[in-house]
Amino acid sequence: MKKRTREAFERSERRAAWTRRASLALRTVAVVYLACIALDGGGCSWPARGLPRPLAFFTQVAVLFPRAARATIDYRAEAWVCSKNEWVELDTRPYFPIDPNDKENRFNRAMHFFRDNRKTMHALDRYLVRSHDERPGDDGIDKGERIGGVRMMSLRIPIPPVGSQFERYQRYPLAHYPKTERKYFYRTPESLRARRCGADLSEGD
Repeated sequence: MKKRTREAFERSERRAAWTRRASLALRTVAVVYLACIALDGGGCSWPARGLPRPLAFFTQVAVLFPRAARATIDYRAEAWVCSKNEWVELDTRPYFPIDPNDKENRFNRAMHFFRDNRKTMHALDRYLVRSHDERPGDDGIDKGERIGGVRMMSLRIPIPPVGSQFERYQRYPLAHYPKTERKYFYRTPESLRARRCGADLSEGD
């Protein structure tokens, strides 16, 4: 009887000891995990460098969105009007009829994904010039005017402060936005514009 009691007691002690060790291990893992999240969120690179990549992935939840957006982005184009020798806003909507009046139109999508791809920008350049010359629409430039090229930009429109009224997307003329909110990333080379216009250029930017 005493032997069975002692064995039961020893089993109970072993279970209690295992439970204490498991609890301590889990608490340690939890503390290390939370510390890694805090360090990574604070800009420390140690978790990413010190942990295996599959584990490091789960410590990076704190930096999925490290910075709030400060501006909303829209994309616009201007055309070089040969007779005026100047840049004039080109409304691209007639040539991209799918969702033309919101930011999901195909011109905006092409700009968002391919603005740094020179081959795509050259193709878009040719398309816009040819579209205006061959099948002019209501693009803001008179039908008889030849255009020699385009320059394309993004508008960085500041987001209003938190708590203020936020206006839904509206397309305003380019003149509505100050030059500080415009960022140019492509323009037709001057030599190509000269050939298309059939005249020398003296660009007045």
